Amino acid sequence: MHDIIGDIIDWDEAHKAFLAGEGQTGERYKQRLEAAVLMVEIEKRWQHLPGGFHGERKRVKAHIRAVADTAPSLSSEDLCWLAITAASVWIPQSGTGSGNSAQVTGDARPGVTW
Repeated sequence: MHDIIGDIIDWDEAHKAFLAGEGQTGERYKQRLEAAVLMVEIEKRWQHLPGGFHGERKRVKAHIRAVADTAPSLSSEDLCWLAITAASVWIPQSGTGSGNSAQVTGDARPGVTW
């Protein structure tokens, strides 16, 4: 099972690898191809969302920034977990029918109460 936050992180890393200019020609081609395949797989996995993967990626990043701006007293780690937990709540999962519910399994961060 994949989550949107993990896929956003993976897509961003693959995008950096795709754009990077280091390496020999053959190796560079292989790295770019692998990165492109991963990016397409991630985009396809979330195509059922309104705006597709990139629309939700923008919404999640904007949400995380908004949480960061309104909660300056939290530590960086707690702030990150709060933003991820809050963003995960409104990301619809494939096949839920309503499109407004999310499957959140377990406590996002054991021992931390928000």
